[in-house]
Amino acid sequence: MADKREVFVVQHKAAGADANGTTVPCAGLATICVQVFGTVTSATIYFEGTVNGGTWVGILGWNRNTGVKALTATAAGLYVFDVAGLTEFRSRLDWTSGSIDVVAKGTPIPTTTLVTAS
Repeated sequence: MADKREVFVVQHKAAGADANGTTVPCAGLATICVQVFGTVTSATIYFEGTVNGGTWVGILGWNRNTGVKALTATAAGLYVFDVAGLTEFRSRLDWTSGSIDVVAKGTPIPTTTLVTAS
């Protein structure tokens, strides 16, 4: 039977430097929703996943504000990712200026269910 847990992780708190942030363990999860907020003046957040725990690869996500799919974010907003099969997920920060917060909530509900639900 599938793990029916949800996970909430603060990945970055008032970040003001380059950082990998706190990772989200993906066991039992199908979807992660990430919220980027704070003063995002000049930074790029790279959304990445790993299967082997050491090699990180960009993960294509859906920007819930614009409907556009992307591997990165440069503005505050909500982003949704399919993480089925991943070991971990992270939001790596390439910072220039601003104070950035990133939080993630994982759920066992598949992305397609979340996107198509009315």
